[in-house]
Amino acid sequence: MKFKTLIPFLLLLLMPAVQASELTQYLADLKTFKARFMQTIYSSNNEKKQVSYGVILVKSPDRFYLSYNKPFQLLYVADGKKLWSFDQDLEQVVVKPQGDILINTPAMLLGNPKDLTASYKIEKPVKQGNWLWFELIPKDENGSFISVSLAFEQHKLKAMEMKDNFGQVTRLEFDSIVKNSNIPDRQFYFTPPKGVDVLGQ
Repeated sequence: MKFKTLIPFLLLLLMPAVQASELTQYLADLKTFKARFMQTIYSSNNEKKQVSYGVILVKSPDRFYLSYNKPFQLLYVADGKKLWSFDQDLEQVVVKPQGDILINTPAMLLGNPKDLTASYKIEKPVKQGNWLWFELIPKDENGSFISVSLAFEQHKLKAMEMKDNFGQVTRLEFDSIVKNSNIPDRQFYFTPPKGVDVLGQ
């Protein structure tokens, strides 16, 4: 069975700075985010488990689109009211009320970063090679992740890593990033294809 991971991702956008206030200010100005990504999943002993590729779009305050296109095809769409997931291999769609599902996930910090410091403790940035890393520690100890780390180079987001409660690390490396472009709401609409099973409401 293919290992497929929803990025509760996917996805933060900050700029390198030595003060947390600069991070929060950058997020506050972010209205839309679009990028391609390569995702690598590592086990707790740093063994590479899977590499996949896709596209992510986020629009403030609550719209989200994540599409994996290689090596499998998997789609997640949040339209502000419902969260849709479409597994093309299984020909199955799962739909849930969006509610608060995405509010405290790293992905939606891109779309609704009202108060970063209210949800995360921001550690002192660390320089590794040409990249400056920020580590964010969730204040909610009941969440799915124990840390989210963000890497920047010359004010450009390069990578994000999320470490879960089992020590597994999901790493995303970004390219073709576009900030604050006009992404129409229709990009976040989803209609189940004919003939697929639809579970939920």
